[in-house]
Amino acid sequence: MDLRQRSRGDVGRHTVAELGLDPARFDLGSREAIAGALRRTAAFLCRCPASSLVRAVVTPLRGLVEDLEGMRARVEDTLEAMVSHGDLLEFRELDRDCGKERAVLSAAPAAFVSRETGVLFLVGIFGDQLSALPEDLASRIDHVGHTRRLNPNAGENLRDTLKQHGLLEIQFDDWLTEPKSSKPAALISRYDDLLDLGRPSGDVPGLRLLDPERPVGYYRGRWVPPHRRSGRFVARRDQAYGAPLWCYVQVTDGEPQALVDLPLPKSRWRGCDEAWHLQMAIDASRGNPQRFAIRVGPDDTRILAFFSPVPMWSQRRWDVIGVRIPNERCLFAYRIAKDELPQELRFIHRALWLDQLANGG
Repeated sequence: MDLRQRSRGDVGRHTVAELGLDPARFDLGSREAIAGALRRTAAFLCRCPASSLVRAVVTPLRGLVEDLEGMRARVEDTLEAMVSHGDLLEFRELDRDCGKERAVLSAAPAAFVSRETGVLFLVGIFGDQLSALPEDLASRIDHVGHTRRLNPNAGENLRDTLKQHGLLEIQFDDWLTEPKSSKPAALISRYDDLLDLGRPSGDVPGLRLLDPERPVGYYRGRWVPPHRRSGRFVARRDQAYGAPLWCYVQVTDGEPQALVDLPLPKSRWRGCDEAWHLQMAIDASRGNPQRFAIRVGPDDTRILAFFSPVPMWSQRRWDVIGVRIPNERCLFAYRIAKDELPQELRFIHRALWLDQLANGG
């Protein structure tokens, strides 16, 4: 190994240590280190668009990682998971430069969520500090992917201790809230009614449709231009500044007729969450539901593998009971205890209307 390589490794280990992580356990490209860098950067930079946060984390890594574009993809994926988990909040604000709304991220306040098992999940950002907790507590934080967990010692009232150090307590049911259960047809009908009342769309720049005719197992391959297509589609459209907007659109012979922007007014969910859930309903109602697979994991665990994005309220659920793991022949996956599987299968069928692939996909 030459001097440059040794120096690069030394800088990487130093950076990981500066994030409050053990360089012997985590490297610069680990999900734990990426999440730490995003939290640290968000404390200084937010509120800002997601793209600004990603750029601020990735740019300093030039020369420190072999595959900068691969790292950018990991940072984007980790950031998405952190927004779903509640470390950052996404909302829309008026961009005064262009007079239009844009999606921005804001650091959520430092808080914790307590599970019945006693495990506490830390969420939010500790201002300009790595942690608002004293060293003896901070050293006990278990960093698992993008999540941070604390296990109480015997007889320890960890909840009161965290409150004394200024952390807010979020009730578990409030943090894990999901939309009211409904049938696919009922959900589609709600959006169809709104689209019937929607404004004429006129020209829609950069319109891309999620085509229900395309295979449900390859999410990226389902995105198509509107050429000659007719019907109602989950879609994205360009805006002058910021990421493309989510919408539900009526198209006739490739020409948009009306649209409803997502999220709906006063919704607590992000546009992508509403769009992905609506697409799940559309696929299920067509008799071609999206799929998931169950695979055998280590130490008597099971791996839930997914091939399309899911709303943040389902990811939060799996953050609590499992561990997000590197993608293997799927879009993302969670490893959970075997005895958690029956309840999660009921949830997946009831709330997401997914079908299980045979033989682990």
